[in-house]
Amino acid sequence: MNTFWNFPAATGGMINSINNAGLETFRGNALDSLTREICQNSLDAVKDKNKPVVVEFKSFSMPINNFPKRYELINVFKLCKATWDGHNKKSEEFIQNVLSILGSNEIKFLRISDFNTKGLEGAADSKLGSPWSSLIKEAGSSNKEGDSGGSFGIGKSAPFLNSNLRTLFYSSFDISGYKSHIGVANIMSFKKSENQITLGNGYYTHNDQSSAVPDLLHLDENFHRDETGTDIYVSAFEPKDDWEAEVKKSVLFNFFITVFTGKLVVKINDFEINDQNIGQLIYELEDNEENRILKNYYSLLVSNKTIKIPYPAMNYSKGIRFEEGEAELFLLNGEDLNRRVLMTRKTGMRIFEQKNISGSISFTGLLMITGTEMNNIFKQMENPAHNEWAPERYEKDSKLAKKVYADLRKFIRDTVKNTFQEKITDEMDAVGLSDFLPNKDLSDSSSISKTESLNSSIKAIITKQKEKENPKVTKKKGKDTKDFEQQLAGEYGISPTGDQGGNGTGEHTGGGTEGAGATTPGGNNDTDQNQPGEQGNRRERKPSKHPIHIKQRYVCVDRNNGKYKFNIVPEKTLSRGRLVFSVVGEQSDYDLPIKAASTDDGNVTVEKLSSNTIYLNSLKKNKSFMINVEIDYSNYCVMEVELYED
Repeated sequence: MNTFWNFPAATGGMINSINNAGLETFRGNALDSLTREICQNSLDAVKDKNKPVVVEFKSFSMPINNFPKRYELINVFKLCKATWDGHNKKSEEFIQNVLSILGSNEIKFLRISDFNTKGLEGAADSKLGSPWSSLIKEAGSSNKEGDSGGSFGIGKSAPFLNSNLRTLFYSSFDISGYKSHIGVANIMSFKKSENQITLGNGYYTHNDQSSAVPDLLHLDENFHRDETGTDIYVSAFEPKDDWEAEVKKSVLFNFFITVFTGKLVVKINDFEINDQNIGQLIYELEDNEENRILKNYYSLLVSNKTIKIPYPAMNYSKGIRFEEGEAELFLLNGEDLNRRVLMTRKTGMRIFEQKNISGSISFTGLLMITGTEMNNIFKQMENPAHNEWAPERYEKDSKLAKKVYADLRKFIRDTVKNTFQEKITDEMDAVGLSDFLPNKDLSDSSSISKTESLNSSIKAIITKQKEKENPKVTKKKGKDTKDFEQQLAGEYGISPTGDQGGNGTGEHTGGGTEGAGATTPGGNNDTDQNQPGEQGNRRERKPSKHPIHIKQRYVCVDRNNGKYKFNIVPEKTLSRGRLVFSVVGEQSDYDLPIKAASTDDGNVTVEKLSSNTIYLNSLKKNKSFMINVEIDYSNYCVMEVELYED
């Protein structure tokens, strides 16, 4: 059969350069995009759902003379060169590189083959809307409905980004028994004659209609297909990085669920990823934040402590209804987990991670949408790169989509909090429990009371009558504009420039809290003008506005009375410091009113408290101390604590 490269012309049509919108969608991570799109497309075409889909990535080289109709393609690129010289630098560079590749002795290929799939149905008659037509001939078209992963018809551009010729060959054995192949060159427009300019796409075919060539294509001499499926040959495959490692990483991160459940097997040259070794491969990844997050998700899949919560039945306008269980939320509670929920649909491919669910609960989660109706709605919210849900993409009714998506997020947030919040107050994991146990050595070493209360350091407090029995938390209105010293004098009736005992002008004895001279309780603590050095010390250093880094844990010991225990480790030695407490909310933060505070550490003392602030003395670097806090808030809350130098 006579085959040739056919580049259709369109008089007066659009002229395309080397830039391509479909390709640009995936630029930046070509191998990851290739892996995601290929595996997803193969899963969408599964033949027997009781068996895994197998996808094989195999690299090989062949003599350049075996490239189908190579000289015809060389002449095409020479015409491209004549058309674009002096008009588009990027196109010029691409053409020069292509001519160099086609003029060499050998060319590298990547063969991507799938098994237990239906093949490219529709190749026999090129029927519009068939899988073959959607992949090969149609732009921005997809025949996938319902439970499938793809919907835009743009993912087919990803393999072209990995070809330095922008040229692929497709060979297929479909479930009807028809065998076929065709080549596709996704390049640029060029002048065929004075009155003809091409659209830019060309086909290795046997007729002017660019139909598929009967029979399979044999480019890899070591491979022969004897069952249904599709082979994609990526020409001039020369990635800069270790492509095997990149494809392996992409499979582990994007399809670990599908592999784990036995729905997908991936072969990368002589290496195989399957349900038997997926766990080992994940746990062997180097220890960094990205890999730890993945390990959290995998632990959730295999743990016998994982909780599974079905999404409830939901009714919406326009006849949209989700049956109970169309989505399922998997949750695991434990130490140092990622506090995220991974979002997936029926194929099990990673889409994105839902964050900012709870700052106090250590958990990991996985949401899988499996129901047909719900899967179809969220598929239409998905962007072409399949890494985001955007309700405005749902063309039928974006407001309805926003409501559907908001309900799902609320379900996740509420379920996490309702499932694990009670456990935080009732029990703690063994790791970190010792932070909240009494210090036995400290208790036995001295008979001195280890608790410093408010009364031990404040002469008088001006109190105000509560307006309500359970006052609401007051929203922040910005930083306090009062001078620090004026605040101390006005609120507590003391001057911060002297000691609590008085205003003596004599010399101080070591460790004393009262002046050596005449003392008047509550006096002004004026300095002696004749005393050397007093003048230079009259200006007090203002408190720092920059927080000191701390490590902290806290636990609620009595919710109804607002009692919490904090274990805090400062990373700086401070003679005086202040702890500032606030409630972390979804929209904003709030000051947290402190009713009482005490410490179990004999070396750290509570000097005073004011509103949401506790003032402390004698903090040591990297030495933990316990502080008991009673807040004016009778419900669970997520708290934020910051330490400042005073």
